[in-house]
Amino acid sequence: MRITPHRALHLLLEPNGTGAMHMRRDAALLEAHTDADPVRLRLYTWRPPAISLGHMQRAAQVLDLAACAANGVDVVQRPTGGRAVLHWEEITYAVVASLRDERFGHRIADAHAVIAECLAVGLDTLGIEVDFGRPVQGTVRDSTLAPCFASSGRYEVLVRGRKLVGSAQRRNANAFLQHGSVLIGTAHEHLVDYLRLPNAAARSAAATQLRRATVTLDEILGRRPDFATLAEALVSGFRRRLQAPLSRTGRSVRHTARR
Repeated sequence: MRITPHRALHLLLEPNGTGAMHMRRDAALLEAHTDADPVRLRLYTWRPPAISLGHMQRAAQVLDLAACAANGVDVVQRPTGGRAVLHWEEITYAVVASLRDERFGHRIADAHAVIAECLAVGLDTLGIEVDFGRPVQGTVRDSTLAPCFASSGRYEVLVRGRKLVGSAQRRNANAFLQHGSVLIGTAHEHLVDYLRLPNAAARSAAATQLRRATVTLDEILGRRPDFATLAEALVSGFRRRLQAPLSRTGRSVRHTARR
């Protein structure tokens, strides 16, 4: 059976890139995407660790930039919205698709829901059962200094009420880009060390809330899956939920991830 190109899933596995490179790459994919292009799925990790800020945030207002520089933590701006994320012991996904791809619905919430379902199907292959978040009014999420992972938004991926995957989206006239961070270990909790919080008590409270609000694959599984294993699971979820064959053949996901 002939596959229409835009129905396919084009996979890009790019571990260990810098934050600046990853954000340029995602922004360029969003800008160039047309209705005839396949859905793009990028899976990547960050080296060195980096804090990404939502496109409406300002680094000097949110972060202690001197502390970031002293500890070798890069700072980058995401094309997508949301709040600060420390990319360390996690895997990031980026999805770029046409606004006219009916598989993602017609609203921002529809696309969030479909991608959450893709992630759920993939994580299920690792034995992880998830549910989806609903925003709670009056939480720390209302603060511009709040970490992204300190509270859950609609259709973000939870395990037993704690956040495993945080996501944010950006749209232009033709396509959307959605980013998400899947927590592997607990290094994301160090984000509070770099926020411009008023005093030690506020920093301690933020650290406690972040720790209680999040869960990691290490905690759930009792081990840390490597990039290849996790990428393989996530790709399977997108392929099955979207009913999309890979547009690039040859190397397996596992082989490519270990290059």
